[in-house]
Amino acid sequence: MEHPRRLAPSLHLRGFALIEVLVSLVILAIGLLGTAGLQLASLRSNQFTAQAAVATQLARDYEEIVQLVPSASISGSEGTSTFSVLDTSINGTSTVTDCKGTTVTCTKTQLADYMINDWKSRVMTELPGGRAKVCRDSAPKETSGASEGLYRWACDDQGDMLMIKLGWAARTDKTDKVMQAISDESRPRVVITAFGNQKDFTD
Repeated sequence: MEHPRRLAPSLHLRGFALIEVLVSLVILAIGLLGTAGLQLASLRSNQFTAQAAVATQLARDYEEIVQLVPSASISGSEGTSTFSVLDTSINGTSTVTDCKGTTVTCTKTQLADYMINDWKSRVMTELPGGRAKVCRDSAPKETSGASEGLYRWACDDQGDMLMIKLGWAARTDKTDKVMQAISDESRPRVVITAFGNQKDFTD
């Protein structure tokens, strides 16, 4: 009577080894996918942090301009001075005098216009899709609706506080609902109050 052939022990071991390799490859692939997702989120976070730092510095630079040339000295109307009404999304048509250099003589108004124009150019070049708006605003955030609590571009031109609003195009994580809402609705990402000569911004 013939006995059924049995597989050699080495063949059994080879079969188990192949399964172990496949399982290890699956686990490795899952781990790599998780690591890639973590790195992508980290890159996005670092990118936003860097851009926010640039925007914050731009706001501080504008503050210095306000302090350097008080708007009261170039405008007879308080609350609607050169420094309190600015929007980079609106193209200006006036010619700006180049006040750069030690041999150039500019009036206070020409110097203010030159510095503001240079600042606007920096906003649009140093921030991707950069936009800035400077205005008096007593309520810079939405007070109702689905966007309640988020900053807005619109200003009410009321109050004594000069607001510097900056926004730019940036990639956001799909799981971050707040940043997605800001991105979808094209809202300011950084809003800072400028502390200059307060009498320049009052009614």
